[in-house]
Amino acid sequence: MADFETAARPYARAFFELALDQGRLDDWQNGLDLAAAVAADSDMKSLLEQPDVLPRELGELFLSVLAGAGLDSDSDFENAVRLLAENSRLAALPAIAALYATLKQEAEGKIEIQVRSAQALTDEQQEQIAQNMAKRLGKEVRLVAEVDESLIAGAVITAGDLVIDGSASGRIEKLVHAVNR
Repeated sequence: MADFETAARPYARAFFELALDQGRLDDWQNGLDLAAAVAADSDMKSLLEQPDVLPRELGELFLSVLAGAGLDSDSDFENAVRLLAENSRLAALPAIAALYATLKQEAEGKIEIQVRSAQALTDEQQEQIAQNMAKRLGKEVRLVAEVDESLIAGAVITAGDLVIDGSASGRIEKLVHAVNR
């Protein structure tokens, strides 16, 4: 996603504002999620890289794939896909969908936080982290936990732009940087 994040940001913001005005945040999220999955497909990626396919044709083909996958879209969503095709940004759809989801969560007073820990967290630990982060951020928290043994010990919590690194590997890295100054 990092490759396309800068290009995706204005599209995600514009789509979010349009969906908000229409009162259709969930519909747009569903459409963008499906479009992101189609854009991430290896065959579609290959097609998106073909220089001999006209953007207009690519947009119509992409829309037909979405319709075949069961997407019930409206003209605004279809025009958004056509715009992405014309600007050669269909490959950015996974990043656009992720950024849109973040904007939607913020508008709803929710946030998803990721916790990478050296060892699996117990349910109680996950609940405590979720409660503490909800209190700190003032938002409803959805916690996603994963094990990352490279951390050695401790955990790294990521909530949007906020990163709390309480891992042993993070502390070692800070120490190395301090010594090398």
